Amino acid sequence: MLSELNIKNFALINTLSINFELGFNVLTGETGAGKSIILDALDILMGARAYKEVIKSNRKSAYIEALFYPNKKEDIKEILVKNGIEFNDGMLVISREINQDGGNKGRINNQLVRISLIQEIAPYLIDIHGQHEQQGLLDENTHLSILDQYIKDDINDLKEKIANLFKKIAQIKTKLSRMETDDKDRARKIDLYKFQIDEIDDANLKIDEDKELLKKYKKLSNLEEIFSLSGQIGDLISGDSFKEEGFIDKIGHYMKQIEKFTEYDNKLKEFSTALQNIYYELEELNFGLDNYLSKNEFDQNELQVVQDRLDQINKLKRKYGETIEEILKYRDQLAVKLDELSNQEEYIKELNSKLKDILNKFDKYAQELSMIRKKEAKNLTKEVENQLKDLAMDKARLKVNFNEVKPSETGIDQINFLISTNPGEDLKPLTKIISGGELSRIMLAFKNIIADLDQVETLVFDEVDKGIGGKTAQKMAEKLFRISQKRQIICVSHLPQVASMGDYHYYIKKTITNNKETVTDVKRLNKKEKIEELTRMLGGAKLTEITTEHAKEILDLAKEKKKTI
Repeated sequence: MLSELNIKNFALINTLSINFELGFNVLTGETGAGKSIILDALDILMGARAYKEVIKSNRKSAYIEALFYPNKKEDIKEILVKNGIEFNDGMLVISREINQDGGNKGRINNQLVRISLIQEIAPYLIDIHGQHEQQGLLDENTHLSILDQYIKDDINDLKEKIANLFKKIAQIKTKLSRMETDDKDRARKIDLYKFQIDEIDDANLKIDEDKELLKKYKKLSNLEEIFSLSGQIGDLISGDSFKEEGFIDKIGHYMKQIEKFTEYDNKLKEFSTALQNIYYELEELNFGLDNYLSKNEFDQNELQVVQDRLDQINKLKRKYGETIEEILKYRDQLAVKLDELSNQEEYIKELNSKLKDILNKFDKYAQELSMIRKKEAKNLTKEVENQLKDLAMDKARLKVNFNEVKPSETGIDQINFLISTNPGEDLKPLTKIISGGELSRIMLAFKNIIADLDQVETLVFDEVDKGIGGKTAQKMAEKLFRISQKRQIICVSHLPQVASMGDYHYYIKKTITNNKETVTDVKRLNKKEKIEELTRMLGGAKLTEITTEHAKEILDLAKEKKKTI
């Protein structure tokens, strides 16, 4: 829901802040006070084009900000997270800044965003129906989903079958399209795939083989240095027989010397034992080095073999994949393609047969769905026309126009709503409706029937009561209140009947400051103030006790009526 709206330096507004509530919010005020200006600001905030002319005179910029607490958090979060916007606590702050120099800025949760992103999430948040708005029902792409929602759960299984079949049709057509190739191209691909498969198979690759080879290559390429170092260590331990004795001989000499004195001193006994351990460890090390050197001989041919194998694997990596696993996976994919090409005629025949069966099933279900839609469209037409009779449009005629189109995931139907608002007029699309009052009442009639359809949580109406009064006005008020039981409603109204049904009443006024500046402001009315405003709406400039009593009576009647809805 829309919780708070803040506007600064916009048209006649200096600074304005409104806290809206869940339910039926009504905005009233004298003509020209700026009620529609507030809705214009909200419209621009949600992505409508902003002109610098909306900036208040002698100001550099205008600022609009709204705080939402959306119910459909997951739908919105998916969009925002994809665009790098944080949305964790369920609170959504959207703002727009319009500047004289044209540097307009949009923000979501204080992060700069493209206006297109605000436009993308707007349908989840708010639907503004002003005098010339063309949203929601005016988008013919939504008409089929509106009709399907009206039909409710009766067609869900059928729609799911159609969507799944269409997906299969698309997959088979893609395969067939891939197979449609001339004989020369087919033969060229067969030769290529065979060559690539043979090249990979001939290499006889093994998983992680490259890692082991690289390790061996590093060892072999450094083997001369390893031998030299091992020999030096061996000479140090055992000594060079032509020059001097090694460590092991020296330690053996001193080990025998100190052993003669161990019986006199336990500490010397420890030293003797330590020397013995060192002697045996050096002896073991020397034996190990000799054994290592005798078993490892530097072989230039072996190094070349390893290097050649690595080169072969790296060549395959450059052509078929970054790892051996990827190369082998690619090889399996080639085998599937080769099998398809080698048996192409049989595959095409099999796929065409399968496609024919699926198309028959699709057509059967699509025709069945279309018949249900056409039948229910008549019921929807009657209900909308009955709603319009209550709204002083008793001569209005609605038609759901069907066109059969190419198969899609929704079936074979394309529809649009046509309407004639006056006797003798031809049926025409909703987008051709010129009268703002008629347009709002048509929308209201639809929304009263299918209040659960829209994903949008907040509905805003302007000029919805233009040109009506009496019982019609009361019916309109009741319809708005009924919708507000499931959606937040914000409605600019000139009718006391509508204002009396509101849960929350806001008064918009225009004043002239000491600086001779015209400004618009808003005030939320208490019960006493609401009666005073209803009295003004009933009696105009002249207020009497009779109109005041009438206002009280209207408010009391509205209170009782709301209990029955």
